[in-house]
Amino acid sequence: MRATPAALAAALILMPAAAARASAPGWSTPHTADGVAVGIYGAGPNGQGVQLFGASGAAQTRTAQIRAINSDATQGTAVGVNAAGKPGFDDPAIAVNPGGALVAAWTLDTLQPGPIGLAAALGTRTALPRTATVLPTQGITAAVATAIAPNGTATVAWIEAGTPNAVKAATLRPGQAPQVAVLATTTTAVPANLSLGLDGAGRPIATWTTTTSAGTAIDIARGDGTGAFAPAVEQPLTTAPVVSAQTFVLSTGALVAVWSEGVLPDPLTLRTANAPAGGAAPFGPPRLLATAGSAPQPSVAASATGRIAVFYAVGSGSGVSLRTLLRTTSGTWGTPHAAGPSGARTVSRINAGVDAKGRVVILWDDAAASAHSPTRILAARAGSSTSPPGTYHQLPQRSGDGRCDEPTLTLSTSGDGLGSWLCAGTGASAGQSGRPRLARLTKPS
Repeated sequence: MRATPAALAAALILMPAAAARASAPGWSTPHTADGVAVGIYGAGPNGQGVQLFGASGAAQTRTAQIRAINSDATQGTAVGVNAAGKPGFDDPAIAVNPGGALVAAWTLDTLQPGPIGLAAALGTRTALPRTATVLPTQGITAAVATAIAPNGTATVAWIEAGTPNAVKAATLRPGQAPQVAVLATTTTAVPANLSLGLDGAGRPIATWTTTTSAGTAIDIARGDGTGAFAPAVEQPLTTAPVVSAQTFVLSTGALVAVWSEGVLPDPLTLRTANAPAGGAAPFGPPRLLATAGSAPQPSVAASATGRIAVFYAVGSGSGVSLRTLLRTTSGTWGTPHAAGPSGARTVSRINAGVDAKGRVVILWDDAAASAHSPTRILAARAGSSTSPPGTYHQLPQRSGDGRCDEPTLTLSTSGDGLGSWLCAGTGASAGQSGRPRLARLTKPS
C-alpha cells in the first residue's frame, strides 16, 4: 500500500485492441495524486476514503499527515498529526469502520538511541485527528496492524524485536488512555505475519507465526472487547518454510489461515486451514489450494462471512498467467478460474478484495510477456457473491500516460474503494519514476 515509485523498464509497447482499451465500469477517471515517500490509503463505505502518509524528508524526520479523499477521488487538505512532538514516520497502518471512524498507527524514530516507538491516533473521516498517543515500546517495532469496531473502540497490535521479542496490543477509546496488553513473549526468532481482525461482536483476535524446532506455528490471542486478552494459544501450522501467512477472522469468531510455503524465488505452495470459534481448539488439517508463482506474490482477501478470494500467478512460457480461487461462505473451495488476457503476460503486482456481501474485485498491471514491463492497469469484478470475477477491463488513463504499474486496491465493506498506481509518460526511459494516480471504485459489481 505504499506509494513508493518503482523502477520502470525501457521499451513502450502498444496496447492490444478491443477489450484492453475499454474503460472499466464503475471506476472513475484517475486523478494525479501527490507523490509521497511512504503512505497508505484506507476506505470506508460510500466513498469515505482517507490517506495516512509522511511529510517529505528522511524517515527519521518525517511527521505524520492525514487527509480525506473526496468522493470523486480528489485529495482533500492534509493536516499534521502531532505525536507528542516526536518525529519519524514509517510502517503506516489504518482502518476505517462503517461509520467513518478511523484508527491510524505508524512507527517513530527520533534519531536517538533506544527503541523505535509507535504512535496511534483516533478520529473520523470528517474530523481528522490532529494529535496521536505514543504507545509504550521497549524494542524495535517490526510490524503493525489496526482494527476499529463499529462502536469506535480500536485495537493496535504490533511485534517488537528485542530482549525478549514480544507481541503487544493497545485498546484505544476516545478520551481515554490506551490499555496495553502483552500477548506473548519469546527469546527465539522474532514473530512474523501479524494479522488482526474483529469478530461479529467487535472483539479483536490477533494471530502471528513463530518459528519452532518442528517448523512454523501460529499463535492466537483472543480479546474480550474490553482491552483484555486471553493467553495466546500456539498451534502447529507446517513443517515447511513459510513465505507469508494471513489469518482472517470471521464474524462467528472462527479463523481461516491462508499461507504460502516454499523458498523464494521458487514456486510457492498455497495452503489453508480452519480453526473454530472459541478457545484453544486447534486448526484443522491443512488443505492444498494451488501451486503459484512467487512473482508477483499471491494476494488473498476475505469477508467476515467467510468468502475468500486467492489471486495468484502461474508460469506461462516467458511470463505468467493469472488465476482466482474462491471459497464460499459455507467453506467450500472451488476450482481455479483464469483471469485477464490469455497467454503469457508480464505482471508486477496483483490485488484481491472482497466486500461484506462477498463480491470480489481484482486489480493488476499487465503487458505482453515480450515487453518485460507492465503498461496498463486492468480490473475485473464478480457479478454476485457466488460468481468469480468476470470480463476484465482497462482502467482509464490520463492524457500522456504510457506505462502504468504497481497498482494497490483498497476496498471497503460496501464494495467501493480506491485504486492507486504509478504512470510514466509515453517514451519513458528505464528507471524513470512514475506519476501517482488515484481512482475510485464506485460500484461493487
